[in-house]
Amino acid sequence: MKPEINFYQVDEAISKSLAPLLLKILSEKKKVLIFCRKQAQINEIDGALWNYGRNKFIPHATIFDKEFESKRQPILLSNKEENLNLADYLVFLDEPSEAFISVFSRVFYFFEEGNNSAKVKPTKFYKKVDGKWVVGN
Repeated sequence: MKPEINFYQVDEAISKSLAPLLLKILSEKKKVLIFCRKQAQINEIDGALWNYGRNKFIPHATIFDKEFESKRQPILLSNKEENLNLADYLVFLDEPSEAFISVFSRVFYFFEEGNNSAKVKPTKFYKKVDGKWVVGN
C-alpha cells in the first residue's frame, strides 16, 4: 500500500516548522524517523528540538548519539535508509528511495521555497501563509 505523502513548503527554519508536527505525532503515540543526508543539518535540528520551548520536551536521538537503543526512540534523526526506531512515519529533508518511503504509513517532506527536488508526488501540498498552513498547488 502506498503511503500518504504530504509536502510542506516552509518560510522559516525547517527545524522550527518540524517541532509542532513532531509534538502532534507524539500525542498520537506514533514514532517518526527524520531522514536527511547531511550531518550538519541533523545537528541543527537536534539542537533546535532540545531548545524548542521551556514547557515542551521533544524526546529524540540522532544516529550519532552514543549509548542509546534506537528502537526505543520516538523520534530518530538519521542519514541511513533504515527504519532503526521502527517508526510509523517518515519525515524527509533529502529524498530517500521509493522503496524506503514505502515502509511508512505516512510521509512528510519539508523544504524551503524553491528547493523542492523530490521526484515523488505528494498526496497533499501545504505552504505557510501568514504563519498558518494552507493547502497549496
